[in-house]
Amino acid sequence: MRYSIPYARSGQVIGLLGGSFDPPHAGHVHVTREAIKAFGLDRVWWLVSPGNVLKTRVPAPLARRMAAARAMMDHPRVEITDIEAQIGTRATVDTLEALQRLYPGVRFVWLMGADNLAQLHRWQRWRSIMERVPVGVVARPGDRISARMSPAARAFAKYRLDGQARQLLGRAEAPAWCFANVPMVDVSSTQIRARGGWSTPMSTSASEQG
Repeated sequence: MRYSIPYARSGQVIGLLGGSFDPPHAGHVHVTREAIKAFGLDRVWWLVSPGNVLKTRVPAPLARRMAAARAMMDHPRVEITDIEAQIGTRATVDTLEALQRLYPGVRFVWLMGADNLAQLHRWQRWRSIMERVPVGVVARPGDRISARMSPAARAFAKYRLDGQARQLLGRAEAPAWCFANVPMVDVSSTQIRARGGWSTPMSTSASEQG
C-alpha cells in the first residue's frame, strides 16, 4: 500500500524525522513532541525509510512499519509518510533535494537525535545536508558530549544557534543548527528488538539512510 504525498503550503516550517522506525517507539514520539515545541515547527513528517544504508540488517516490511508508526504517533501536527519509497530516494541528501523541488517555498528542518549528529560525518554528502536545510538536534541519553565534539559539530560550529534562539531555527537560512536539551526517554529500536519485541530478517548487505 502506498500512502499519499503529504500536503504543505509555501511558508510552512516542516520538521523531518527520518529513519527506518524498526520499530517506532516512545523515543520517536518524545523527540517529535519536543522538536515541535523547541524549534517552532508547524508540522513534523516521519519519513519512514525503505531501508537504512548505514545498517547491515534488513528492516521489517515498509507497510508494517508504516502501520506501527501511525498507531504509535497520534498527533494532529504529525504526518507519517513513505515518501522516500515513492520518490525513489534512500540517502538523506537526495531526499532533501527532492523535497525542496516538490515543495517550493516550504521551509524544511532536518531533525535528529544527538546520537545521529555524533556520526553524521559518515552519511553521504553530509556537508550538503548541513548546507541545504537547518538542523535541529534533540538530546538523547549518553550522546551529548560525543555529539558536541563530533566532526560535524566542529565543522559547523560557527553556524550553531544559541539554545535561547532555537525557536528561530525554522526561519534561519542554512547552514544553521541548534542543540536542544530536553527531558529524555531512554529507549531505542535496537533495545526493543533485543528484547524480542520486534522480529525482522537479517542481511549482510550494507545501506545508508543518513
